[in-house]
Amino acid sequence: MIKKAYIIIIINLIFSSDSPSDKYLNSIDVENKIGDKIDTSISLVNESGDSFKLSEFLNYSPTVLVMAYYECPMLCSMVMNGLSDAINGSNLDPGLDFNVLTVSIDPSENSDLAKQKKNSYINQYFSEIKEDFWTFSVVSNSSDINKLSDQLGFNYSYDSYTDQYAHPAVIYILNEEGEISHHLFGVSPSPNDFTLAINEASNGKFASIFDKILLYCYQYNPDAGSYSIVATNVMKLSGVVTMFAMASFLSFYWYKEGIV
Repeated sequence: MIKKAYIIIIINLIFSSDSPSDKYLNSIDVENKIGDKIDTSISLVNESGDSFKLSEFLNYSPTVLVMAYYECPMLCSMVMNGLSDAINGSNLDPGLDFNVLTVSIDPSENSDLAKQKKNSYINQYFSEIKEDFWTFSVVSNSSDINKLSDQLGFNYSYDSYTDQYAHPAVIYILNEEGEISHHLFGVSPSPNDFTLAINEASNGKFASIFDKILLYCYQYNPDAGSYSIVATNVMKLSGVVTMFAMASFLSFYWYKEGIV
């Protein structure tokens, strides 16, 4: 099922002095590719100018993947700002529980631009974090970015008239096998949704007891790109808690009265 990113289209129209034509706007959407595996042999170049393959980046923890470009007038920064806020608002440890990879969709951008953008975000949001958890990368050839975008279901367009890319606002969560576990829509993913997505992608490897309870009570909706509460599970959990509380009270009462 295809989710048209109308909100993102409006944002692109706002920041552009010359609106992209309808044919570009109509091609912007996010296809549901949850469960699909991306080609991990795709080559990228990091902010230091070193080449690497996606297979080398994926490890024992989930990867947050952001498709953007570094000279984007507004939207890409909004997405990465929102992601940064979600990371800081979560109880997860960057570099341990997950890593972040930004891939430029503009084949003309180089590692120098990537380095400038990385330094900006690390200094602004993560100056106290010692782990090098966020890699900013560019493509070594345009065919790789097309392949990766297609496999993610990330559909965007370049408008030569405005020299801008019109694209949706979304972040992807990949598991350690390179499978698309989740996508979170919008420029401000909630810390709760972000935490739940990472914990599900890791099969609960890094989840606390509280996080596991949340995973039981919330269900991921791939069409909405977010989590919603599962009323039946909440009721079941409430029932268990109530029974436990009653059992504890009765045990204490019977013990106090000398019944047991």
